[in-house]
Amino acid sequence: MTGNAADDHRAPLGHLLAVDGRDYFYDVHTNGLLEVEPVLAAVLPLCGQRSRRFILATLAPRFGVGAVRDALAAIDRGRRERGLFLARRPRLVPPPSQWARTGHCDRDLQHLVLTVTERCNLRCSYCVHGGHLDWVRPHGRASMPEATAQRATRWFLDRADRGQEPVISFYGGEALLEPALIEAVVAAARAHPQGARVRFAVDTNGVLLDDRAIDLLLRERMHLQVSLDGPPGVHDRHRVDIAGHATHAAIEAGLDRLLACDPGAAARIVFNVTMAPPVDVAAVAAYFADFPPFRRRCLARAPLVRVGLADLRGRDWSVPAAARDELERGLAGQEQLFLASMASGRHVDAGPVARALCEPALIRWHHRNRGALGRDWIPGGNCRPGRRKLHVMPDGSLHPCERTGNAMPIGDVASGLDPLMVRALQRRFHRVFAAHCGDCWALRRCHACFATQAATCATGAAATPGGDCDRLRRAEERNLALVVRSLRLSARSRAWLETTTMR
Repeated sequence: MTGNAADDHRAPLGHLLAVDGRDYFYDVHTNGLLEVEPVLAAVLPLCGQRSRRFILATLAPRFGVGAVRDALAAIDRGRRERGLFLARRPRLVPPPSQWARTGHCDRDLQHLVLTVTERCNLRCSYCVHGGHLDWVRPHGRASMPEATAQRATRWFLDRADRGQEPVISFYGGEALLEPALIEAVVAAARAHPQGARVRFAVDTNGVLLDDRAIDLLLRERMHLQVSLDGPPGVHDRHRVDIAGHATHAAIEAGLDRLLACDPGAAARIVFNVTMAPPVDVAAVAAYFADFPPFRRRCLARAPLVRVGLADLRGRDWSVPAAARDELERGLAGQEQLFLASMASGRHVDAGPVARALCEPALIRWHHRNRGALGRDWIPGGNCRPGRRKLHVMPDGSLHPCERTGNAMPIGDVASGLDPLMVRALQRRFHRVFAAHCGDCWALRRCHACFATQAATCATGAAATPGGDCDRLRRAEERNLALVVRSLRLSARSRAWLETTTMR
């Protein structure tokens, strides 16, 4: 790829970042990172925005005429020989119309999520369902009729991807409030010609791990996603039951019962940790590094953990600056611990929380698309409603995923996916982003999805999702800084990435 006339009138499409006193440029066209000299870092933002005469006059007193000319020549050479520093912006296009057609959006399905009930036995202070948000359903009382659940299960398995293990997840509210319904769905799925291949998963707060639930979980070798925020002092601050009572002890007791029956179940549990400031990150990390339910069963394995920050958008939740700073310091400390463990060749020794915070960004970078940026780009994420994941609400309505709530219906279990509704959703999503993505340096790294833009897309508004975009860009800048620090380590320290895959 070579430069063109347009490259003389716009800044290079990319992002400068300073990491530990050194300058780096993330180049969108090549999807690569390179360290740049200070003079080049000073020239790049002006290149295309100002004349070469202005750049020389402005920067020569600081760097010298020769150094500035060399930097300009390096940009020209990079464009000509390596496709670097190009200013061309891609043409933003909506998803192809065939993505919404019958026979495409309702084939090769991978993951069915059933909200078996809207009821929940907890009232977590950061829960979006308790926040009275326009785009999220509130806590409710509805449960899914058995006939609806079985019909959705059969419809999904008839169209499931034959090359992958189909997944059926039970979601809520609290899914374990409906054990009989879960058992009925499992029986219907196992009776299907695809049934032997199905993997079941339950999203749970862990409070209701009684004998009946444990028997079902172990009999079907179900996977569990358990919400557990850390030690009692952290977890019980936000995750309480309807009466306001602490829940941590009940969760650990349930895990103890489960693991006493089958210690091997530990391999099928993922712990979802939500950090809502103020939070002691080091205390959370120490808790999972020496996880009591596993330690009591003498299990050598570390728990698998996923960490996220509480979504407080639209909430009256004042976070003092000191609490934000404490959180940032805690996260930075876990990153330093992870990098030190990587440098020693034992990244697994960093602990479950440090790994959860750092590994996804490095794996994503390692498996990134290294091809040149094309002329056209579909803005936003890669979600294809109804294809990879399909969410069914208790009333039988179909939605892109459980995170979109009931704001984006795309069909129902009686008639299946509605191609017109799918296409309308894709077009609304495109309108939200199309006017703003072309100049964004995070274009190729963006993981905005229908869920993150549920409020905007649900109303069909075309306003910029500025707050979300700023948040995503800040997160991606942190991820790139982590990548930079990892690339400074030896190749041996990064060898573990060769055995990873993208999820």
